[in-house]
Amino acid sequence: MIASIVGSALHAGAAAAALSAPLAPGVVLTRYAAALSALHEPRTFTVEYTLEQTGTRSLEQTHRIFRRGPDERDETIAVNGTRATAPTIRIFRGHPYRYTVTRLAPAPARYAFTYLGIVLDGRHADYVFALTPKGSPGDFTLTRVSIDGISFLPAAIVFETFANSGKGGVTFAKVGPWWVATGASASARVPGGVANERLTFANWRFPASLPASTFAVARPLPEALTIPG
Repeated sequence: MIASIVGSALHAGAAAAALSAPLAPGVVLTRYAAALSALHEPRTFTVEYTLEQTGTRSLEQTHRIFRRGPDERDETIAVNGTRATAPTIRIFRGHPYRYTVTRLAPAPARYAFTYLGIVLDGRHADYVFALTPKGSPGDFTLTRVSIDGISFLPAAIVFETFANSGKGGVTFAKVGPWWVATGASASARVPGGVANERLTFANWRFPASLPASTFAVARPLPEALTIPG
């Protein structure tokens, strides 16, 4: 989805002709605001993600995370294609999840939306809008959003950062009953060149609960006693 938005032509006229009843931009934005207002996001879930870094360094890691509310368990289960015998485990308390729709979706109160056109995938349409901050832009600014033509939730966002001339995007889709992130990418200038990073999310699970032990820090085994001879 990001590839179809960043640096690609928007087939506005052809898409409109192919759709039996394309919606007016104002109607899309009204439905978008209503969908965001009604959105519920999972508080308990597990997901795996692959982190790929290229440019100034090359690294690939696979993580499995468990979340319950603000608590997170992060297991590093593979590095550069090698599966870990014992995962590296980190526990975070009071740690907001970065990739929620609520956290990332552009709010009509904060951005002006300018209609650009429709992107088609078969008979499915996404409505694409350029974004302009209504106030002073911060270090992190959204520049474009693609709104899913069925759920009217964001299918993709594109952003820029003032620091390091950064840019990137996040994609979303429906998994089970939930609208969740499926991928993210970013690039920025750093000493020595340009750093690129890509995240791919997979294997989403939504259990009713997770045991408290999931978020307990493992205690080291007691050291063996040395008995004087």
